[in-house]
Amino acid sequence: MNYKMIMTSGYPEMTQMIRDIAAELGFSVTVVEGILHEAALEVMNLVSKGSYEVVISRAGTAQAISRMVDIPIVYSDSSDFDLLQAFIRAKELGEKICFVTYLEKGFPFNFDKIQKIIGFKVMILPYETWDDLVKQIKKAKEMGMEVVVGGGIRASEIIKKHGMHSMYITTTQRTIKRTLIRASQVAQNRIFIKEKAERLKAVINVSEEGILFLNKEGRIESFNPSAARIFGVKEHLVIEKKHDEIMNEQLAYLLKQDQIYSGKGTIILENIVVTYEPIIVGQDQVGIVITCREFSKIQKLESQIRRELHSKGLVARISLNDIYHTTEKMNEVLKLASEYAKADSTVLIMGESGTGKELIAQGIHNASNRKDGPFVAVNCAALPESLLESELFGYAEGAFTGAKKGGRSGVFELAHGGTIFLDEIGEISPSIQARLLRVLQEREVMRVGGDRIIPVDIRVVAATNQKLWKLVKEGAFRSDLYFRLGVLRLELPPLRQRREDIPVLVDHLAKRVRSSLSWNDFSDKIREFFMAYHWPGNVRQLENVVERLHLWLQHSKDETAFIQDVLRETDDDLVSDHVFHDDESIAVKYGTIDEIEKQVISHMLERYDNNRTLVAEKLGISRTTLWKKLNDDN
Repeated sequence: MNYKMIMTSGYPEMTQMIRDIAAELGFSVTVVEGILHEAALEVMNLVSKGSYEVVISRAGTAQAISRMVDIPIVYSDSSDFDLLQAFIRAKELGEKICFVTYLEKGFPFNFDKIQKIIGFKVMILPYETWDDLVKQIKKAKEMGMEVVVGGGIRASEIIKKHGMHSMYITTTQRTIKRTLIRASQVAQNRIFIKEKAERLKAVINVSEEGILFLNKEGRIESFNPSAARIFGVKEHLVIEKKHDEIMNEQLAYLLKQDQIYSGKGTIILENIVVTYEPIIVGQDQVGIVITCREFSKIQKLESQIRRELHSKGLVARISLNDIYHTTEKMNEVLKLASEYAKADSTVLIMGESGTGKELIAQGIHNASNRKDGPFVAVNCAALPESLLESELFGYAEGAFTGAKKGGRSGVFELAHGGTIFLDEIGEISPSIQARLLRVLQEREVMRVGGDRIIPVDIRVVAATNQKLWKLVKEGAFRSDLYFRLGVLRLELPPLRQRREDIPVLVDHLAKRVRSSLSWNDFSDKIREFFMAYHWPGNVRQLENVVERLHLWLQHSKDETAFIQDVLRETDDDLVSDHVFHDDESIAVKYGTIDEIEKQVISHMLERYDNNRTLVAEKLGISRTTLWKKLNDDN
């Protein structure tokens, strides 16, 4: 990692030591010889022309530099031992000794202790500026001082002109080396932070959303190009400014809103939808992120989503009788769905992806007394959070500039008199969960930006492939909403638990892809595969595989290759001789009876978390017998 540093030096010998040690360490160090304002000016000039990462200096010079540059400064101070050495050497040059020093607040030397150790008195003459230093040197002359300690090379010349001896406070090689290494770590960290910041800035700058970051004082630290375009103000005019320092009326008005400083939420500002969220580090709020989207762009996206929604015709096309099955397990599900259709309570359908949750929801709707009303399906996971609220609840006229005259109905209003199907209900945010709970409890909605309650006559059917109760325990889903949604509960079995339905499903799905094939046309090998495979994608995956098989058999008769192609989709291994296993079976290797028995016991213990009582019960043996077999294994 290449980087450059600056280090100030008070005298020539120190300058040479810095250069020698920097060369030894392989560091790029520019040495500035001088003190206070003079050295600070030279450092400022170097920093303005070159890419330096850190400055190393001491005492008053470091303070002067800090007022002129905005890069890190590593302090390199003399130790008490360095002072002791300087005073003892000064004693060899004269009896009356003074020390001109920059008294750094908070870091004083213990001069009383130092004088007690050396056994003679040293006059302390403090300074803050170069003019102060010159005056103190003149004062030392007036007081009859013979040796002046400190001040650096420039002060040394003045001291000698006044007929006094000058003594530097020398810095050891060890101190210089430690300081350079410490400064090197600061430089590397600074480069790492700058690179990370640049990557983040690049991501922010390409966003179509306007993004602002306010620090904890409420000043703008980040203002991306999209924000500049939305508000019509250039970045340099707002950076580091608070709301009362900004000339742009719309932006100033936004930053005056108290709510953006007190939590998370959304507000509508003329033609802009604004979301805000605090940034918390540990227990402290370090800033606020504000994102802005122009409503014209939101409307365009909404229009696209609405066209897709309306393309469904708000009609349920499937009845419960259209759901193909032969198994008793699926028959029980459909009987329960038929009973639920007679009620008007909320239904929660649970099941893995691809098990047909929306088909059941359509069937319930068509079997209900709402069958002549609309059926509106919304995939909650497919919509951005910023759009889902307005899609569900609609918005009022005048809520923002460009809002449709008369406002716009949300899907709850569209579903009035019918059924709304909320798929992937586990994906909705806490704020929308709260609004949905109110709809379920009160059967009324309020549009975004509105002040009027709109009663709605709807039946809600929700679906999820997640374990909602787990989300409740994790705090990601409201418990009151969970119980309100699950008044009536329906769990769809995965395809692997109703394998007897596969032949009739294959015949139906083959017709859908216009294939002349049927289950009886398949070879024993293909039928065996279809019945043994565990179908992680359920009926949706079965449909895809049937269509693929229809196309495959038109140009290839290699059934093994087809089976392997399907297995590769989910990284499943083809078991020897095309034998497959599911959740209710165990795969064992060939061996003696005793070896097979050991494998079975081992698998069963692993499956049932070493619950020996349960394993003994499953195997039909006593716990004592199981214990003996386990001991025989050992």
